[in-house]
Amino acid sequence: MHENIRNESIPWLIFKLNESLYTVNSRLISSIVIKPDDITFVPKVPDYMEGLIHLRGNVVPLINLKLLLKIEAEANLDQGKETQEMVVVLEKENTMIGLLVDEVISVENIAAYEETEEIKKIYKDGFVTGLAKSHRNKDVLLILDEEKIMTNA
Repeated sequence: MHENIRNESIPWLIFKLNESLYTVNSRLISSIVIKPDDITFVPKVPDYMEGLIHLRGNVVPLINLKLLLKIEAEANLDQGKETQEMVVVLEKENTMIGLLVDEVISVENIAAYEETEEIKKIYKDGFVTGLAKSHRNKDVLLILDEEKIMTNA
């Protein structure tokens, strides 16, 4: 088993998709906004492409992470709790992309995480690269490769 343990302490954004927690490195995040009501439909794009949104004068493609990662959408069993979907906007070299998430939880420094071959085999597309532990409540976080999402989605 090849494990690659990283020890850089960089802020990571933790968010929810269904009941699972995911994290992305915050260095490419330019903003986090509430999912806008106005989404421009784009024909003949992959199903995970939700459409285009306008954000501060920019047109930003909106990626539905659940569809990209092939996660089944769960029926909201807790009807009393209304969650507002959020868009995490990533920016690199003047390219922007929005990731649709269920709920933003927190930003925290994650000092160590593991990239394992087992995780890479389970998630063959390479979008999920490893596991980390949250310092606050010891939850296990799935690490997303934000750069791979930006270049391949």
